[in-house]
Amino acid sequence: MNDDFEQLDDYAILGIRPGAAPADIKQAYLKQISLYHPDRYAGASPAEQEYAARRARRINQAYQNLRRRRPSAPVTPVQRDYQAELYAQAQAHLATGRRLQALATLRELQRINPWYRDCATLIAELEAEYQTPTPATGPTISRRTLLTAAVGGLTLALLGWYGWRQLQGAMTAQELENMPTAVPSTTAAPAAAPAPTIAPSPTAAPSPTTTPTAAPSPTTTPTVAPSPTTIAASGPIIYQAGFGPDSDWPTTSGNGWSVSADNGAYRIQANAGLGDIWAFRTSPIGADMVIEVVASVVGDWGGLMLRFNGPQRYLSFLINPVSGQFRCDERNGDQRTLLAEGAFTFTERTRLSARLEGQSIELRINDQVVSIVTSAAPPPDARYGLLARAERNATTATFSNLVIRTLR
Repeated sequence: MNDDFEQLDDYAILGIRPGAAPADIKQAYLKQISLYHPDRYAGASPAEQEYAARRARRINQAYQNLRRRRPSAPVTPVQRDYQAELYAQAQAHLATGRRLQALATLRELQRINPWYRDCATLIAELEAEYQTPTPATGPTISRRTLLTAAVGGLTLALLGWYGWRQLQGAMTAQELENMPTAVPSTTAAPAAAPAPTIAPSPTAAPSPTTTPTAAPSPTTTPTVAPSPTTIAASGPIIYQAGFGPDSDWPTTSGNGWSVSADNGAYRIQANAGLGDIWAFRTSPIGADMVIEVVASVVGDWGGLMLRFNGPQRYLSFLINPVSGQFRCDERNGDQRTLLAEGAFTFTERTRLSARLEGQSIELRINDQVVSIVTSAAPPPDARYGLLARAERNATTATFSNLVIRTLR
């Protein structure tokens, strides 16, 4: 007579799946042996007692067999590196000329990790390409489309001329003579100024603290003004940062640092020893410009980042109200070269200004020229930013009234 369990293998007789862990095998064995132990059948019929004894022997045999088997090595799941996959996709797009797809992929990667490898630099380079219109290579434009565009352009030109004549007629000669040479920082940009093109992705990143060298680099000739001079404002405002809820400046944070725009101010915070924490943007008028900002610094250093050639190469114009010092230095990799420094009596809210024209950099504090530096390195660049440098102390740098002006 065949028992109903004779065709079952060791795992099936214990009621477990193949490859079960030793602890699961033991638990299943104890459960099955408790069901068919001969003591439970002491009052049963002889046939039932014999059946329970045979099944108990089979359960014991299965348990001994499985105990002697060598457990198979656990399968370790492979962890996907999603960031590396996105970066590889972007590189593949770049290699095949799909630059817009590469830019979209890099932006997705930057939302996950703003400082993954050279992601920020690649995004800045790609965005710079699309700021300059390229010649159209599409289908031929129809004659009707050209005629419509010409009529529309002529209409806009006539409306602009009419508005200008109306404005000219409303002004007296005395009013024209007394007009200021610069728009106040509290007013909006003039209607004729081009709209700024600002990189939308966050680019704040920590960088190591290094000790500036005492001597300037061979390509840099710092020139300090013999005495502070009060100067007038430069050209009209063409960009004014609105540090509000919809600001185009990034709001993000990391381990011990944060950057945020809120209520008309931009704040950079860094724990002691983190070095440079910054955020950058691109000027809508190129590398020659005047940058002005009101800064309040608590801790070590804070101020402007100039000529941003990349995360490891830029100039910084910083103040330290606690020590009463200002400095301008160049970062090139892990090296810093001091271009200018000096003492100054700071107020609670200090206006910093940098006039960039070719290789000449004029530095101002509260509308006084404190230094004029002539430098070829790093080369002029339209990108600029705000920066806090935490060396020995936790540092908070708060900025407001950021504007970009034309040189004249």
